[in-house]
Order: sequence, then structure tokens, then C-alpha cells
Amino acid sequence: MATDTAPSGRQVAEYEYRTDWDGRDCAELAEARALRRLVPRLGHARWFADLGGGYGRNARHYRSRADRYVVVDRSAADLATAAQVLAADVTAGRAFLVRADLHALPFVDRAFDAAMAVGVLHQLPNIALATAEMGRVVRDRWLVDVPIKHDALGLARGVATLRWRATFGADPVRAAGTTGPAWRFRLAAVRALLDRYGWQTEVLASVNNLYRWDRGLSRRAARRLRPAALAVDGLAQRWGTGWWGPHQYVLAERAAGPAAVADAPTYRITEPAGDITVGVGTDAPPLAAILRC
Repeated sequence: MATDTAPSGRQVAEYEYRTDWDGRDCAELAEARALRRLVPRLGHARWFADLGGGYGRNARHYRSRADRYVVVDRSAADLATAAQVLAADVTAGRAFLVRADLHALPFVDRAFDAAMAVGVLHQLPNIALATAEMGRVVRDRWLVDVPIKHDALGLARGVATLRWRATFGADPVRAAGTTGPAWRFRLAAVRALLDRYGWQTEVLASVNNLYRWDRGLSRRAARRLRPAALAVDGLAQRWGTGWWGPHQYVLAERAAGPAAVADAPTYRITEPAGDITVGVGTDAPPLAAILRC
């Protein structure tokens, strides 16, 4: 397993996000349904950013809605896969792959008309700094996937373990049964953070509402039940906003200039910002126009 040195000086393990979706076909289909409905809300962009975009798995949802787009991620392995998946757009000069730290992005202010950060926040050790930094590079609107701790399953777990304070408090908690970064947040706390940085927010969808519903079922049984599970998830995406599913999709639209990063509130997360330095090719003149030293 390869490692890189993070800005903190700590070694950060290289990873490959693609393997996280092995055996999770239903969850991926449910997420795709939400993105097909929500990405059009972002409008057409001259420049679009997929922040923490991994191997470009969501590019199919926005590539036709952007003149040019950038997939930003810390994983060299995932970006190498993205270079293959998005080869046609890379060759045509429409897609660019940037290896960067989401806490210190190499782009000018408001470089992108629109952006998305899906499947990202749970990995961030400094949610306040990273949210401010990601928002800094967005001009108009972006879609933010907020992993919450007070979803239906989280509430049930809070009752069973008598951990009401952790469930409803403002501070993030690590998801149960995980060893790596898997933070979950109070939705209102993240929306308040975005509001502080000059964003107006609206919760648009509850996603992954039947979390691991097929655990323990045979592959045959899960395949037969999948259409019904997807139908229930589709209904819950609309009327379960804010509470049901563990992932709540929030549209943030710029209302005013962002607050200074130095003024960002600090959450009680002590892990270092596990990211690496930026790597950008020198043969991409269009991209150079939105980069900063």
C-alpha cells in the first residue's frame, strides 16, 4: 500500500475508492436516481468541479451539463482509473484530473460555476476548514452530501445505547463499526456552517434510505427484492428529507461573500488533514486560467 506525506507530516495511506462499492449495487442505483434528479438544479456550468470525485463515477451525471470539468481527489490510484474512464473527455480537453487536498485547493476564488461533493464529508478531519475551502472555489451553487448521525437507524441506535447527547449534539461522531474516517454530523450544524460562509441551503433528498437492507440475504433473494427496495427508497428520497436516510443531499446557493477561513468554528476532530500536495500537468492551458500558485 503506497503512502504520501500529508501537510501535517503524517503518512497517509493510498486508497482506491472504487472498491468501496463492491456488492453495493442497490445503494449505487439509489444514489444515481437522486443525482439524475438533482444535478440539473445546478444549471449549466462553464467549469464544474467534482470535489472528492474519486475515479469519476459520477461524471455521467454532469459531463453533459458542463463545458469543462475537473475531478479533484487525493488518491492517485482513483485518478489513474478516472484517466481511463474519462479518457475521451481528457483527450478532448473537457476533463481535467487534479490531485489535491480539499483543505487547500489550488484554484482561484469562485473558479467553478457549480460543483458537487458527494461521498466526501465523512472523510474530512476538519469539516469547517474543508467546507470553507471547497465553497471558496464555487461561484454559484453546489450539491453537498451530508452524512448524518440522526437518521432513522441512528435514532434507534441512540435509544438502544442511551447516547442521546451524542446523537443530537452539534459535534460529529464516528460511525459505529468503522475503523477509518467515517464521520457523521448533525444536519443543522452543517447547514449553519454553510450559512456562516454565505450559502443559503435547501435539503433536497434523503439517500440510501434502506441502508444495507440486503445484509444476510442470499444473492438470489436480494436480486428479486431489489425493485421493491428501490421503489421504497425512491419515495423516501422525497418525504424522508432531513431525517430518514444516512445521507442528506443539500443544495447550497451563494447568498453573499464567504466568511474568512480563519473565522471558521472548530469541531472536536483531532485527526490531521489526511491529504497530499497538488499535482497538475503543465500541458493544460485552459486549466491554468483557474489555478493559483
